[in-house]
Amino acid sequence: MAMKRRIKNRWNNIILIFRMMLRYWHYMLAGFISMLLFALFNGVSVTLVIPLFDYVFKPNKINLLYTDFSSFLVALGEMLKQHISSSGGFFPAIQNYSALWEDAKVLMLQTDSLSLLYLLCIAVFLVILFKNVFYLLHKIFFNSVRGRTIRDIRNYMFSRYLNQSLTFFSRHRIGDAIVRMVGDVEIVSEQLINSFVNVIREMITVIVFARIAYLLNPVLLLYSIIILPVFSLTIGFLGKKIKKYSKRIQEQLSNLFSNVEEVLNSMKIVQAFRHEQYEKKNFEAINNKHYHMWFKAQYYGTLSTPISELNTAITGIIVIIIGGKMILTPGSSFSLGDFTAFLFALFSMLHPLKVITQVYTDIRKALVSLDRIGLVLNQESRIQDKPDAITKETFDSEITFENVTFGYKENKPVLKNFSLTIPKGSKVAFVGASGGGKTTIANLMNRLYDVTYGAIKIDGIDIRDIKLDNLRKFFGVVTQDSILFSKSIKENIAYGSQEEVSDEQIIKAAQIANAEEFINEMPNKYDEVLGSKGSDLSGGQKQRLCIARAIVGDPPILIFDEATSALDTDSEQKVQMAIDKATQNRTVILIAHRLSTILKADKIVVLEKGKIVGMGTHQELMQNCPRYQHLYNLQQGK
Repeated sequence: MAMKRRIKNRWNNIILIFRMMLRYWHYMLAGFISMLLFALFNGVSVTLVIPLFDYVFKPNKINLLYTDFSSFLVALGEMLKQHISSSGGFFPAIQNYSALWEDAKVLMLQTDSLSLLYLLCIAVFLVILFKNVFYLLHKIFFNSVRGRTIRDIRNYMFSRYLNQSLTFFSRHRIGDAIVRMVGDVEIVSEQLINSFVNVIREMITVIVFARIAYLLNPVLLLYSIIILPVFSLTIGFLGKKIKKYSKRIQEQLSNLFSNVEEVLNSMKIVQAFRHEQYEKKNFEAINNKHYHMWFKAQYYGTLSTPISELNTAITGIIVIIIGGKMILTPGSSFSLGDFTAFLFALFSMLHPLKVITQVYTDIRKALVSLDRIGLVLNQESRIQDKPDAITKETFDSEITFENVTFGYKENKPVLKNFSLTIPKGSKVAFVGASGGGKTTIANLMNRLYDVTYGAIKIDGIDIRDIKLDNLRKFFGVVTQDSILFSKSIKENIAYGSQEEVSDEQIIKAAQIANAEEFINEMPNKYDEVLGSKGSDLSGGQKQRLCIARAIVGDPPILIFDEATSALDTDSEQKVQMAIDKATQNRTVILIAHRLSTILKADKIVVLEKGKIVGMGTHQELMQNCPRYQHLYNLQQGK
């Protein structure tokens, strides 16, 4: 069953990628036409050796009618005109190439060798010129298709990542996501898309040259291809080995990237605890495993080249022996020119055949990466709009939790039968020990996760019945970790609204958040570009920008998830002032570690192991909730 599902998903992924390619069908059509013309001119270039050996260098020509180049050209023109006329048109004349070739033979026997040599040199030049022009065109067209498809795959994958729930990111490493989007997509495009194009091009080339070889000597062609099945079996064995190690390579590469990302993001801890050497050895071990996998894959891939060369040599020897006997047989119609053209055609076939067999190996590599990116392509978000989801324009009365149960892992609920009503305009705080479910409540309200059982409602409407984008515009969120982007201050604040915001709105939000003072001290003020994650700002400054971002879209509900817990006393005071200004005339959800920040809340909810153990104002809880009393006294040093 698992195998069938994996094969089905793989085919779905292949179909998806080719559907992306077909968006650019006009480029593909132009590429195929150019490819076909390239193959035809390539075939013509081979046949030009026949008149060179059989007629240009043919001794003792008699009955010469055309002894100069100009008279020969006139005669050639008349012959072509007559052939087209007798065949009934240009294209029928091309199809009737046998009759044309017989007429050409007669003409060449009546022409001096020097004139033929001139014509053949001109013809060779023109054929090679057109062959390379069409080769260039087909590469340009198909590279355009490939590049655009790579772009589209990455765009699609990124959108998939953006639409995943937080559960997905808790189970998958960021380093692995990077490898999938960069490395695996590149491998798929290189090995799968290129293989598709290469197979078609080389198959056309093989057909053209096989047809030429068949017309020259079908028996000799049969002898030539006898050895190919044995060769294909060898390549198949190598392909299986390469796929095996390619899969391990990508897995190890993901481990490598994840390790680098984790260590570099934790450098403060690494250096503080003097673990530089430990992390160095750990990285070297992972990197060494990756090297060994890579080397084995390269080893089996490299074997295909000498095997191909050996096959070519064996085939060539057989053909030369048999063909030589045919030429040397008295009365044989198989001429030196025919044999030379046959050899050219045969060896022109062998390279495409080698490419086609190599494609099998390349596709095996690509399938490993395809399966990896398929985990993202086929991963539907757990958080999705219902088909009949509605649009809600305003928040009117209340938020209600009705017997909500939720856990990040099965059979390990964080909230158990949680029920609560939050009236519009009220300020509600959640307190309790870590792991008690405080942040979970905030995450469930704007559907970063969905409840397992029960329901969360806004104005009596289940939030799962509201369009997701519409629901989240009701909320402005400020988290503990002050996440900012490497953009300008203006862009970071404007990030809080999907709609375009004016400079006046940005400035107003900054003023409310008490951020304008330090913004105006910056060289470029609101146009100042921040460093990575806002590293050039203090904790308090970053948090005030986050508050400005949360309120710039004027959401009716604000969530502060331990917004001051990581700040020093001075910064906390400034941020708290910003919170007080920002929360006026709004519904406010406060998740607090420091109880001093929520004393003025209309309602304080005390949580323990996902259940409410106390609820009321600060004064009420100090009188009737032992758990709250304990928490408060601990922070007061009592």
